[in-house]
Amino acid sequence: MKKILVSVLASALSVFAYAGGYKITIGFPDVSLNNATAYLTSYDSGDTVATGTVHGKRCVIKGKIEDSYFARLIIDGKRCGMIVEDGEIAVDWATKIASGAPLNDYLNDLDKKMENVQTEEEAAVFYYKAFEENKNNGVGPWAFHNYLMCKPLTLPQLEAELANVPSSYMEQKRVKSAIANVKAQAVTAEGQMFTDFTVTREDGSTVKLSDYVGKGTYTLVDFWASWCGPCRREIPNIKALYEKYNGKGMSFLGVAVWDAPADTHKAIEQLQMPWPVIVGNKNLTEPTQKYGIMGIPHIIIFDPEGRIISRGLQGKKLAEMVDACMAK
Repeated sequence: MKKILVSVLASALSVFAYAGGYKITIGFPDVSLNNATAYLTSYDSGDTVATGTVHGKRCVIKGKIEDSYFARLIIDGKRCGMIVEDGEIAVDWATKIASGAPLNDYLNDLDKKMENVQTEEEAAVFYYKAFEENKNNGVGPWAFHNYLMCKPLTLPQLEAELANVPSSYMEQKRVKSAIANVKAQAVTAEGQMFTDFTVTREDGSTVKLSDYVGKGTYTLVDFWASWCGPCRREIPNIKALYEKYNGKGMSFLGVAVWDAPADTHKAIEQLQMPWPVIVGNKNLTEPTQKYGIMGIPHIIIFDPEGRIISRGLQGKKLAEMVDACMAK
């Protein structure tokens, strides 16, 4: 499901290491997590940077850094985003808020300012401002990554943006992923011909998107997953269109992504989906990577030749688009 990446922003201050290093003190409301391990991980790579043990209602993690960076604290499966920076950082585990050092304090302030952000476009404005003000600290690459994930860009626009970032950003896994996502969206934008992909099914056979798209009828393709609530809620809307137009100039296809095959089959039966669904032999990621899909459900309509007519419509707007295609 679509998630607007609205979390927290940061300050215009550049933070440099000093001899004292960082000290993160985590406070807990009770002793239920006593003896649990706290993992300080890199937000970019997911690697564990340091650990600590909870003693009663408190845990302390110390270390030294060359540069500040965006991180996650993970304890008992729960997460807290924060900036690791030199100084004393206090984390309230009940609220998952880090404070007490400049970047984290400013980050919390900007998080409050973003509470009324409603669209990705609005979020992109905040992220870009944070990136420009924080190019030389740990907020910069994090903000730039989120900006790319929110802001639709053409390939020339992307190249212009990349010319404005420090070369070190290109070493960040999440920045690389966001760049690949922007490129995928550009080549699969409305008006472009479909990009094919191949899926290996559970029985070892293969199936391609081109087996269904570009065959002389409009084709509605729904990228979805069994665990996705909005995906499941959209199925009745698609089913109504199927009953109205299937075999009358429009075909329907599901592509199960980010899901376990067994869960997909169970959902197909529960939801009584009458159209074919491409199910891989494992958790599928290639289709969404090829189309730069960040959230599901994501529905694409292809014309009879395989050209992309629309992307991302749901509910009433999707029905209106399908009606317009069928009226031609």
